[in-house]
Amino acid sequence: MKIISEIGINHCGIFKLNEELIRQSALGGADYAKFQLYSSLRVFGDKSRIKNEFTFKQVKELKSICDFYRIKFMASVFDEERLEWCEDLGMEEYKIASRTVVKEKELCNRIISTGKPTYISLGFWKKNKLPFQNDNIKYFNCISKYPTTCLDIENMLRYNKKIAGYSDHTYGLGMCLHQISLGANIIEKHFTLDKSLEGSDHIVAMNLNELIQLKELGGQIYNVRKNLE
Repeated sequence: MKIISEIGINHCGIFKLNEELIRQSALGGADYAKFQLYSSLRVFGDKSRIKNEFTFKQVKELKSICDFYRIKFMASVFDEERLEWCEDLGMEEYKIASRTVVKEKELCNRIISTGKPTYISLGFWKKNKLPFQNDNIKYFNCISKYPTTCLDIENMLRYNKKIAGYSDHTYGLGMCLHQISLGANIIEKHFTLDKSLEGSDHIVAMNLNELIQLKELGGQIYNVRKNLE
């Protein structure tokens, strides 16, 4: 079982917080520290989230910090320029957000064409047929609502070789552990230093103690499930 610590925008636009987010993600046992690389103007049509943007120099530094703490650097890339940044830095695996699947098919094809392992969230994808069939792709069940409650969980696809993970936006760890019991081999969950901070990405995030629990309890459930298969 693998865990993606989705740091995303939980640095609150304060770059120096990223090292502590990465350090705690590594300390808690996450396999990946993941970020969101986008232009606010391109993705949201305005500069309302410009504080969350990174320069190439900053992304290079994030990658170096991840290397120091021995946790894999990963990112959701939202445009071609930032894809080139990640290629220049030798990123080994990619994440494609469900928003990108729906709105940026050409970008998706460019990411997939790198041949590197690529994980795609299906939160906004409402069609029965999976969007891409390439061998280097695995899909994540996901509900694109912040926060997601137990009443929102519906239409989850059965886990198999293609549907391999679960991207979570719920409170606590219960749904993550449940999805592992159903067959999820990869869990992606937001990570924060403080759940009381403003913004929906913090309240649905795990902190260090919860990450440690997810690693331990999730690993136990995964091992039991594998022994029964």
